[in-house]
Amino acid sequence: MSDLSISSSNEVFFDPGLSIVEDYSKIEEVTQKIQSIWAQIYDATIGNLIKIVHIVRNAIGSVIRDAFFFPLKSAIINKQWVQERLKIEENYCRDFWDPTKPLDPNLNLHAQIREKFIPPEDRIFPIQLKDGKTVEITCRIIQTKQSGDHFYNFAAVPGLFATISNDIGSTHPYLAAYLNAYKEAESLPPARFMVISENNLNFKPATLDEAGFVLLETLKILKGEFGEIDQLVAHSLGTVFLANALKQADDPKFFPNHICLDRGPTSIWEASKQYLLGLGRLIYLLAKCGGWTSDIEQDVIGFCQKWENKPSLLITGVIQDHQFYGSANLCLGEKIKKNKDIEVLVFNPPRQLVHDQAHHSLKVDFFHPLYLIVDSGFMKPLENLPEAIIRHSLPVVEKQEIA
Repeated sequence: MSDLSISSSNEVFFDPGLSIVEDYSKIEEVTQKIQSIWAQIYDATIGNLIKIVHIVRNAIGSVIRDAFFFPLKSAIINKQWVQERLKIEENYCRDFWDPTKPLDPNLNLHAQIREKFIPPEDRIFPIQLKDGKTVEITCRIIQTKQSGDHFYNFAAVPGLFATISNDIGSTHPYLAAYLNAYKEAESLPPARFMVISENNLNFKPATLDEAGFVLLETLKILKGEFGEIDQLVAHSLGTVFLANALKQADDPKFFPNHICLDRGPTSIWEASKQYLLGLGRLIYLLAKCGGWTSDIEQDVIGFCQKWENKPSLLITGVIQDHQFYGSANLCLGEKIKKNKDIEVLVFNPPRQLVHDQAHHSLKVDFFHPLYLIVDSGFMKPLENLPEAIIRHSLPVVEKQEIA
């Protein structure tokens, strides 16, 4: 008989399945060894390469962040002339509230603001990032001496060089507008103005998405602490952070009832083209690599399309914006113009009153209907922009007991 059937005189039957199992075990063992060798090669080459790419990306991102988004947190802050300039602004901001200091005749209702509002209080709020790390942001709270059960809550997100301690110029017009509304109405709620500047974080965001997330979480915390936020105004770089927060929103109820984006860019790409005779496009590539680019206009449009029940949206700007001009000017964005959910106000003050290079940083109470390029029902003939914004968002309530 064949030796495939009988291997010896003991007549042991040969099982072909046993050979297959042994062969499979050997193949599996070899496969595991190959996988182990490949894993070692991966860790030694590709794995390290990924780590290197990650390190390079973070390094590029930190340079772009410090230069264009957080210059006050960069090495430039150590320069003497910068320190001196900041000191002047901080002293002015502090003296604004000091009753022993002279009133500024250029500031409307300065005396009444000192009289009606409590000097600012700075509050620290913890924020948990997506990676579980807890950071802190310090916000400035300016509140009326009058108290009550329900406050009118106003939040401001200022621009590039603003902190809660060096900028009263962007907040003052709204304080004055509130007092003007208070004089005209029979009864208004007490008011609370909150200033949110990411320059007052105790860390530097790694990406623009992280900066937007911080603002989103801050708004949630402020709402939980103080109740519904009636109005939010973001200016310049603040609009970039706000638009990113809008993009990340998973529920519009955390946002204020009314939102204004003032003098922001359409996108980082369009803004970059204006630097260094167009060479800013190269900077944009670095910004994109480092996680610091966004399409502000599309983020706003996307928010409008995503949510049926959403805050009212107002975009304001100037034709002659030296910071974001032409295609980089958010108030001139083609998508913005076509969206019926967004109110757009574009101003063009005459140059004989104020130089066009000052329009981007001009105090917002300078903007009157007289300077609009297109008439709008949003503003009354004799009111300035802050007064119109306050009027649209400030509820008239029944008389509250004064605490």
